[in-house]
Amino acid sequence: MLNMLRIFSRSRLLGARKFSLKLLLVLEIAFAGVYLALTRNLLVIYLASLGFNVSQISLMLVASTVLSSIISVVLYKFPEFVTKRVKLKFMVFHASERIFWIPIVLFKDMIAISFFYAIINLSSTILGSFMNLLIYASFDETGVRDVTAKRTAAYNVMNILGSVAAIVLLAALPSGEKFIIIFTLGSLVGLLSTLMLVFMDMRHLEGAKIPKAMESPEQMFSISSFFLAFLISGNLLGIFWAPYLMNVLKAPDYVAASMNFAATISSIVGSLLWAKRSLRTFRIALGMSMLTPIAAFLIPIPTAHIGISAFNGFMGTGAGFLGNFLFARYLKKFGAVRSSLMMTLLSNLSQLMATPFGIFFGQQYLILFALVMILVAVSMILAFLTIPEVAVVPEDSARTYSYLLYTSSLMGYSMAVETTKETILMSFRLLALAAALILIYIVYRFAFFLAGL
Repeated sequence: MLNMLRIFSRSRLLGARKFSLKLLLVLEIAFAGVYLALTRNLLVIYLASLGFNVSQISLMLVASTVLSSIISVVLYKFPEFVTKRVKLKFMVFHASERIFWIPIVLFKDMIAISFFYAIINLSSTILGSFMNLLIYASFDETGVRDVTAKRTAAYNVMNILGSVAAIVLLAALPSGEKFIIIFTLGSLVGLLSTLMLVFMDMRHLEGAKIPKAMESPEQMFSISSFFLAFLISGNLLGIFWAPYLMNVLKAPDYVAASMNFAATISSIVGSLLWAKRSLRTFRIALGMSMLTPIAAFLIPIPTAHIGISAFNGFMGTGAGFLGNFLFARYLKKFGAVRSSLMMTLLSNLSQLMATPFGIFFGQQYLILFALVMILVAVSMILAFLTIPEVAVVPEDSARTYSYLLYTSSLMGYSMAVETTKETILMSFRLLALAAALILIYIVYRFAFFLAGL
């Protein structure tokens, strides 16, 4: 009887801790929603107000994304960093991401701004890894679903409020001081979200187990490949959709702004509706995502794009949840540490791989829309053929296709590495041969010189 009471007491205590952690996580992202609306969302507008052109801004964004991607890869290769002194590191990088928005508005040259923005992105990458680890290591699949949905809804609601505040402040404050005031205010609000970390229990993250060998690596590869293709398509569409609307369809700027508002509202609704659905239901969200680039390209009516954006926000939220929830489903096989770091890595890689398309193809919107459709199609094929939970083929066939995809990619990678090594070795051999021939020639000429010939 006494043992039963102890077990009951422990289960109640554990439940209370998880509820407290969920509440703090939701509050953290709620403050972050306002903070990001007052800082990161206004960065391009601020840089444009200083007179920087599109090429300069794009170069700065690409450079910072490259740095973040490199850091993500390093963290994935050396995951021990996120399992030691977790709370201290988490709070330091969480706070630094917010604090360094202040010097960005105090320095007006691109080099200084790029330096501070690189620190912000580096901090964002590392804190994202810690946040993913905290969520994945603290909850089971159901808990991850619940907290992800609530955080997404809270973020979008508060981001809308923050965006309204940003518009009011931009209109009301004097031009010479408004960005300094807004970015400083945003940083201070952001530090309130850092304060939430103080009250979170993270002791269970210390020394989190990192399996030496991953179970079911082929499933990790299939899920990661599907999710990366989908994230790239979304990031790429976000780069050129608004310019296409304004430059080609001649839509006023308020229509472009309304698109973002509609997408945010529908994402709030989507986060609440998709959270409880079975994984197989997410096939609808992923399949319907193909309609967004098709409709955006074929429909010439600017105001109709507000509805298309709302549709994309709803379906995109569902497809994005599929990636998150699949990692939650395979937590025991992948490990919480590897899963959390992979999520951060995929996010950074998707931004890095989408940006060059926007730079290289510029105003060639037909090619850009086609690329988005191809990427969505690739993500659908990978999901429907290699991921058992959403596959349209029998489960055994999906696992077989997943294994074949993994092994063929591994063989291709090995061949590429081996070819590269051989190429490098061949280059060194040719250089050595050329150096030897040059040396022989010099000695030959020197001998003739001594002989007086």
